[in-house]
Amino acid sequence: MQDKNYTNHIVAAEQQEEGSLNVHKLIGIVMSHWVWFAVSLFLTLILSFVLLRYSTPAYKINATVLINDDQKAGNMDGKQLLEDLGFLSGKGNVDNEVEIFKSRSLMESVVRDMQLNVNYFSSGRVKKTPLYEDVPFHFVFIPLYEDSVSKDMYTFSVKINGDNIALKCSGKKCNNVDWKGKFGQTVSLPIGKLQVIKNPLVKADEEEYRVDVQSTDEAVEDYRKALTANVVNKQVTLINLSLQSNIPHQGEDALNKLINVYLQANVDDKNKIADSTMRFIDDRVALVGEELTGIEKKIEAFKKENELTDIGEESKILLGSTSDYMKQLTQSEVQLSIVESLQKYLHENVNNRRVVPSSLVLQDPTFVALIDKYNGVQLERERMLMSTTEENPMVRNMDQQSDNLRGDINNSLASLKRELQTGIRELQARTGGLDEKIKQVPTKERVFLEYSRQQNIKQELYLFLLQKREETAVQKSSTLANVRIIDPAKSENDPYKPKKAVVFLTAILLGLLIPGSAIYIKNLVNTRIETKDDITDKTKVAIVGEIGHNTEEAAIVVERASRDKLSEQFRVLRTNVQFLLKAGNHKTIALTSTMSGEGKSFVAINLASALALTGKKVVLVDLDLRKPKIAKKLRLERSRGFTNYIVGQAKLEDILQVADSNENLTVVTSGPVPPNPAELLMMPAVNTFFEELREHFDYIVVDTAPIGLVTDAQLLDQQVDATLYVVRQGYTYKQQLNFVNELYTGRKMPQLSLVVNDVKAGNGYYDYNYGYSYAGYYGYDSYYEGDDDVEDKQGLIARLKLMAQKGGLN
Repeated sequence: MQDKNYTNHIVAAEQQEEGSLNVHKLIGIVMSHWVWFAVSLFLTLILSFVLLRYSTPAYKINATVLINDDQKAGNMDGKQLLEDLGFLSGKGNVDNEVEIFKSRSLMESVVRDMQLNVNYFSSGRVKKTPLYEDVPFHFVFIPLYEDSVSKDMYTFSVKINGDNIALKCSGKKCNNVDWKGKFGQTVSLPIGKLQVIKNPLVKADEEEYRVDVQSTDEAVEDYRKALTANVVNKQVTLINLSLQSNIPHQGEDALNKLINVYLQANVDDKNKIADSTMRFIDDRVALVGEELTGIEKKIEAFKKENELTDIGEESKILLGSTSDYMKQLTQSEVQLSIVESLQKYLHENVNNRRVVPSSLVLQDPTFVALIDKYNGVQLERERMLMSTTEENPMVRNMDQQSDNLRGDINNSLASLKRELQTGIRELQARTGGLDEKIKQVPTKERVFLEYSRQQNIKQELYLFLLQKREETAVQKSSTLANVRIIDPAKSENDPYKPKKAVVFLTAILLGLLIPGSAIYIKNLVNTRIETKDDITDKTKVAIVGEIGHNTEEAAIVVERASRDKLSEQFRVLRTNVQFLLKAGNHKTIALTSTMSGEGKSFVAINLASALALTGKKVVLVDLDLRKPKIAKKLRLERSRGFTNYIVGQAKLEDILQVADSNENLTVVTSGPVPPNPAELLMMPAVNTFFEELREHFDYIVVDTAPIGLVTDAQLLDQQVDATLYVVRQGYTYKQQLNFVNELYTGRKMPQLSLVVNDVKAGNGYYDYNYGYSYAGYYGYDSYYEGDDDVEDKQGLIARLKLMAQKGGLN
């Protein structure tokens, strides 16, 4: 025999087992509910197949372009060296180009040119399939009223039968237009006039098509959200472009179109200076041409009027003498005319941010550099406005720079004008002497000479302007974009979404998570004992026996020839109880429980029977004086029993009854139900009763009243050597185990151990199944009503009141 320390040994073993069997517990949960997990996995996998079958896949279209960054060209100065060493970022210009690719203006051009706001679908039984090149017709709006589709999307249903078309429009403002006609005809709709153009490359069948028309602004925003642009790294000027699209070919065309629009915008941006210069030159050429024509007409009229055919020798000599001065004077006057024209140009365009032609004044490098700097600021401002507004601080800073540069240009022009005027006055002074000689020439010839001089000036200016115009045109024709396409748009082979692996993995996880969560929640709200963990988590009291569910009506299931599972479980309980009892005169075993219906009497009867099978003399005493059951279960006489002995109406041998199942098993029934059971158990005769039983029997098994309801069992603590506390799976409440802990820690019952009754295979105890119930905690009234297997039927409010009175509700 072992002492009471055996109990602590069992507790420690149980706790160690709990920590090492978490994986086994998880496997047990899955195996006990494998049907639910299998059904859940089957349904989620079916849903994943349906999702992959009927969802519209999205593809990623990728392209790569190279930006020829001028900042990286040239000599290796200090800044460039720091950039190459990685201390400074040299891709500021590339970052600007990334933002330009994302700009709304470029994407709007793509959407409008390709009519991406008009989407075509083939109507299927379950889903609609997007179409692009394989659509047998196209919508052409002439025009499309953008304000009509700014918020509402219009949906058209199109049926084709040969050359006949049946068109139905649905939408808030469409008024359910139903139109029938032929290809090429025009139909008036609230959103504009529409023509349905036949696609000769695609054969039309009689199936129904769907066309969705949305506003250009919404389409632009959708495509901008689908577009991503980023720089590969700071060491290179490569930009990766990616576009998401449901139709790979359409996405490729859209991305290629975006790149082409960007290239054209880049070229147009560079040609703005050339266009401005050519417009200025064209205006001056027209004006100078008119002036030259007027002078030539005057010369022609003068010759006709004066009948002049040749200029005299004296005029030739004078002209020869003044040729050098006149040449210098002519050049100065030409420059003065250009300066005055530029001043007028700047004055007329003072509020416009336009570039200034710089190639007309070649003799002053400082002035040319100033104009180039001014034009550079204007071009950078226009490029920045593609991705921001005029209120941007950087744009305002550029406006301030351009105003300052414009003032500097005006000052330079004024200074240059003064220099030219001074030079002209000096030349005129030098030619003053020659003019006196010219005055001696006949008046007609002098007038002719003046006309000739004006003609030469205008001719020089006219030829100069034509030359500059040709140079500018050549420069414009050779302008190239600073972008090179490395990889044109190409769609990936596999869809970007949905990904099959991710969908199936998610389906498997959901298939396991849904029933697992349901089981967890079910266990979380469960109030009754269902698993062994429910007991070990609540109390440290050792479990010495686990009794299965009794499917038979017989009260005694442990017989000499029985070898079933239930009989063996009672034999295991018998062995464990023997270890609990000390050597000597320690032989009394009491059985109690929290409330009626937990099988306390059933366990007591069969434990006594199991002990009797060992050849020992066993007495089973029914001390549940309030609701005795043993006499009824064993079909014994209950008129004389324990109460008769205590009050002195009978001797011990008068109340002993031998059980029919085993001659070694003797039963003492409770006798008549007394009005004062507690006081009866406190009488001195109780001690005498147990002393006599110890003298005649090897084991005494006492069936006491439920300790959770009354204190009868605690009154016998001096007579009992070991206490078996019976709990029942699916019936005993978890909260009631707190009372067991109080008894154990307070040492109110000797050698307290647990017996789990009515353990059902596959119902929670061994395979970790979970369940719950909302019946009362203690079943006080049912104890007096009489049926051991009937659950408490009180109302919820009454049970809560009872729990509060008993202290069972924490």
